[in-house]
Order: sequence, then C-alpha cells, then structure tokens
Amino acid sequence: MGRQGIYKCNQCGNEFEAQEGGGFYFVEYRCVDCDYIKSINWDQTVPADQYCEPPKEKIGVCKKCGGELKDGLNPMCPNCKSRDVQVDEEKISVLYD
Repeated sequence: MGRQGIYKCNQCGNEFEAQEGGGFYFVEYRCVDCDYIKSINWDQTVPADQYCEPPKEKIGVCKKCGGELKDGLNPMCPNCKSRDVQVDEEKISVLYD
C-alpha cells in the first residue's frame, strides 16, 4: 500500500511532502540519485512468495538524471539528501493501493 503525506528528516529536521509505496497494479521505483519516481504498471496480484519483479528493461533508468531506479527506498530529504526519514502518521493525506 502506498501513502502520501508529510515526512520528517531524522538528520536535519526538515519537513516535506512525499509519497512512497506502490499498489496492487503498479510498483514505484525511486532514483537513487535524484529521488525521481517512476511508476510501472505491474499486475502481480499473487501470493508474496510468487511475486516477481518487472524485468530490468521495463524498469529502465531515471529519465531526469540517468540514475539507477530501485523499489523500497524511503523518500529523500530535499534539504540534506538523507533517506533517514519517516512519515508523520497524523499527516498522511492519501492512502492508495
């Protein structure tokens, strides 16, 4: 399940809006360098032990900077570039599948 809300950086204290997580029919990949998000339609409504990732050709690279795209990364703080962030559970504005 994905969510969008206000995150707080545990390194510099900056608060910022971001999203993370995919859904039933798509996977979100983040650029390791610039935090650009690419959503890939991928209907894998199967048991977790049968899930397989999209092929590398479908994932590609970041269209903004050419960096590597990975799933499961926390959002990046726009101030200090740390991924040591956490969402404020009281400030989640959208939950999505």
